[in-house]
Formats: sequence, C-alpha cells, structure tokens
Amino acid sequence: MDAGQEELQREIQELKQRVARLEARLAPTAAEPAPAAPTAAVAPPEVRPSPTESLETRIGSRIFNRVGIVAVLIAVAWFLKIAFDNRWLGAMGKVSAGIVGGLGLIAWSEWFHHHDYDAFSYSLKAVGAGLLYLSLWAAWTLFHLLPLPAAALAMVVVTAGIGLLAWARESQLLAFYAAVGGYLTPLLLSDGHNHETGLFGYLLLLSVAMLALAAVRPWPRLMLAAFCASAAYGVGWAAFYYSDAQFGRTLGFAVVFLLLFAAAPLVQRRSQIPLIVAILNAAFALTAAVLLFAVGTRAWASLALAVFYFALARVERRGAPVLIANCFLLAAESFGIHSFWQRAVGVSLADRAVDEAISYSAWFMVFGAVVLGVGFWRRSAALRWQGLIVLCIAIAKVFLVDMRTLSAGYRVLSFLGLGALLLAVSFVYQRDWLGLRSSPER
Repeated sequence: MDAGQEELQREIQELKQRVARLEARLAPTAAEPAPAAPTAAVAPPEVRPSPTESLETRIGSRIFNRVGIVAVLIAVAWFLKIAFDNRWLGAMGKVSAGIVGGLGLIAWSEWFHHHDYDAFSYSLKAVGAGLLYLSLWAAWTLFHLLPLPAAALAMVVVTAGIGLLAWARESQLLAFYAAVGGYLTPLLLSDGHNHETGLFGYLLLLSVAMLALAAVRPWPRLMLAAFCASAAYGVGWAAFYYSDAQFGRTLGFAVVFLLLFAAAPLVQRRSQIPLIVAILNAAFALTAAVLLFAVGTRAWASLALAVFYFALARVERRGAPVLIANCFLLAAESFGIHSFWQRAVGVSLADRAVDEAISYSAWFMVFGAVVLGVGFWRRSAALRWQGLIVLCIAIAKVFLVDMRTLSAGYRVLSFLGLGALLLAVSFVYQRDWLGLRSSPER
C-alpha cells in the first residue's frame, strides 16, 4: 500500500470517528426519548377544501328546501281544515291522524339521515314537529280533548325531543327548529287571558335550555334567538296585561331574565354573538327600569344595575360590563337630575327647565372627562372612546340645545366650561404624556 492510500484510509477513519462522536451527542437520552418517526399509517389525511356552493346549488338545496317546508305545513293546515269542515273524521280521529303522521315523518326522516341525506332529514323532522304542534293545538282549542296543562306539557315534550335530536346529531338547524316550535307554543296555546307566571316560567325554562345547548355546542345564535323571543313576549305581554298590581312579580321575572342573559358571554366565549346579547339585554333592562319604576325611583334602579355590571366586570374577562355599567351610571345621575328639579320648590317652571338643562350639560362634561381620565390611567382604548362619545354628546347638546334655550349668562358658562374642557383634553392628547402612541392598549 503506497503513501496515498494510507493517507486516504486515515482520513476515512477520522471521518468515521467524528460521525460517531456527533451521533453520540445527538442521541436522545433516557429522560428525553426520541420521538417516533412518522409513518404512512399515522400520517394525517389530506384535507381538501370543500368546493364553494354556486348560486344554483344554494337556490336548489337551501331556498327551495325552506319554501318546501312552509308549503307542506300550509298544505297540511288546509287539509286539516277541509277535513274538519267536511267531517271526514271525528275529533279524536283527526287529532290521532295528525299525531301519528307527525311521528311517522320524524321516524321516516331517520332513514334519510342514515343514508347521508341530512338536509332532507332535518326538513322532514321540521314538518313532522309542525304537524305535532298543529294537532296538539287543535286538540286543545278546537276539540277540547286536552286541558291546557296537558297540551302545554305535550308541546314541551315535542320541543325537548327535537332539541335532544339536535344535540345528538350536532345540528344547529334542527336546534333552531326546536327553538321556533318552543317559542311558538305560548302563541298556539293563548286563550286571551293573563297567565304571567305560566308564560314567563315556561319562557325561562326554555331560555335556560337554549343557553345550555349553546354551551355544549358552538351554537351562539340560539342565545340571540332566545333573547329576542323572550323580549318580544315581554313587550307584548306588558302592552296588553301589565298593571301596577303585578309590579313585584314582574320585577322578579325581569331580574331573573336579566341575570340569565347577562351571563351569556360566560357561557359561550368563542363568538361575539353572546356579547351582542349582553348589550341588548342591558338596553332592555334600562327600558324596563323606565317603564316599571316611577320618576323618583328610576335613578336608584339604574344605580343598582350599574353596581351589578361593575360586579360582573370582575368575573368576565371582556371590558363590556364596565362600559355597560358606565352607561347605567350616566343614566342614574341623569334620572336623579330630572327627579331633583321636578321636586324643586320655590322655583318657577321656566327656571327649573333652564337649571335642569344646564345640569345635564355639566354632568355629561364631568362624566365624559372622568371616563376619559380613567381610560388614560388604565390605558384602555374602550374607556377613552366611551369618554369621547359622551363628550361629543355634550358638545352636540351645548351647540344645538343650550345655545337656543339658555339665557345669555348660562350660554357663557356652558360654552366656557365646554371649551376649557375640550382644550384640556386636546392638550393631553397632543403631549402624549402616557405614551399612548407607542404603548400597547387594551
């Protein structure tokens, strides 16, 4: 072997030693086992994006489906009317045929579900549930075969059954059908009399069920549907039946519904819809406070709502409860100003109106400045925006109302106070003492 071959063998040996040392360094220790190499058997399957539905497909599969459900229900209702008018069946036979037909459609829909025709299966379930509701309604109102409690219980069972199927099938559409049937039940069973406890007790149980379903499934729209339906019933009932004698019971139901829907963001955090429900709930609570309470007690009711939302802000992670609490605090003092000047003695009506108007302007300026200052201190853009909005309302009032209605002296005070406040706010923003332009905000 010549010198060249010996040199080559030596270099190869050195390379082998280096490789061995590198493998020893990179080899996993006993405390850190090497991850198993991915194999073809455990490789994740390729996910292909589903093709976008064309307009033709949406019309054919969705719109026609919805219209078909309505058409079938109308046809069934007309058929029942013809059968009733011509006395083809007795009362028990008519109701029994409707119930058997509804149950049969729901059972038949399961065959389509097992053959992967889910949309058509849900449509049949909706038609079947509608037929059951119509039959039970006819059994109570037309033929008097069932008393009101029995008919109501039967409709609750139908709603619960559809809701359980929606949960088992993980179908939001089917859950919406159950919600529609459940909230239509009081209308179907209405006899024109006041049943406040039964109505709102039923709506409360149904709303709790909707929120529970939205908690275990990602269906926040059910919360919005439950709130809108409950609010609509509340407004409708109050317009026809409310009286001062029912104040205590009505207030109790209002508080329970307030607590229920205020907790919507805690139940479902993966969507903005529960936040919308909470805001609408607060607006409805303020409206209820105005309608239920007298002028002298509205301020205390609004203050209690502000305290509640400040307490709720300690539980929720979002800043919405603080903003809502600020709104109730603003409303509470505004109601207090109105009540104070309404009870003022020794002051003429004209002077009271002027004093009340200037008091509103001063309160909005002070409140907006305080909220803006807290927003600077907490580095909260939401609070600063709320303060700016309140100040904008104060600006609009001063320029559009105070300038026309107040005397010359009060105009000077109003504009002077507003101008000084706005210049101070502008100076703070321009100097940027808190470094808002470069610091993260919440």
